[in-house]
Amino acid sequence: MNETEYLLAENNAERLRESIEQLKAGKTERRELIRHLLPQPMPRFLDIEASSLSMDSYPIEVGWSDPEGNIESHLINPYAIEAWTDWDYNAQQVHGLSREQCRQEGIHPEWLCQRMSESVPAGEILYADGGGFDESWIDVLFSVSSAFDHPPFRVVHTDAVMLPLLMKVEPDEKKRWQLYENLILQARATVGGRHRAGIDVRYLIELWRLCLNQSQA
Repeated sequence: MNETEYLLAENNAERLRESIEQLKAGKTERRELIRHLLPQPMPRFLDIEASSLSMDSYPIEVGWSDPEGNIESHLINPYAIEAWTDWDYNAQQVHGLSREQCRQEGIHPEWLCQRMSESVPAGEILYADGGGFDESWIDVLFSVSSAFDHPPFRVVHTDAVMLPLLMKVEPDEKKRWQLYENLILQARATVGGRHRAGIDVRYLIELWRLCLNQSQA
């Protein structure tokens, strides 16, 4: 759908009429009108399951999304890397993945680095709610690849893309965080399940949509 088709779509007709009146009255510019009416691009989201939370941990499952909301997720074979011996059975109880399952169903970390570099454009941002943990695990993943000195993309906490949306409707910081926490619960209830990379990426997409809807209310 191009710009004109979107503006003329039935479900945007009322917003279009209001904005045209503002344009005629000189209260807005065409560029601002288009920015207001066109859908906001969806950020790319990332989630990682790991062997543990220790300094020696490494990723065992990585999932990410594209701007259309498509999700790709892969288990990783930890036996492919000799130094990857860390394992926390308490963490296994959370994500439900065993080392043996990862060995049987996982792919080589180097292949995953190549796949992510093909899927995510260089310099792009992947938003993850694990913050520094997820950033560190991506660094660990790409450190074992002979083709990359470092990840070609950035990992940033999801708060950086969610909270600015809510600032548009709730200027009070305490109330904004309360709203955010309520939306988190709503997104979790909608998606169901957790602690698998693909599911958690789907949850982040749902949370962003809820925040976006709030900002446009």
